Amino acid sequence: MSNTSRIETREIADDDLDSVAGGLSVSGSVDGLTATFAPGPNGIPVLTGGSVKSVSLTVSDIPLGPIHG
Repeated sequence: MSNTSRIETREIADDDLDSVAGGLSVSGSVDGLTATFAPGPNGIPVLTGGSVKSVSLTVSDIPLGPIHG
């Protein structure tokens, strides 16, 4: 048996969201990115290989709340 909390959902009219802010904040970085290209058709380079040493990604919640002006 799952020990998961119940998630409630409801419809919200677009007009009701005009004074609400919130969402997700996403940031990240890539370290040690290399790429190898070869000449392609019409002189457009074609990616033929590459590597990445490390990738970092952070996703944070921005709580919903009223917009303060």
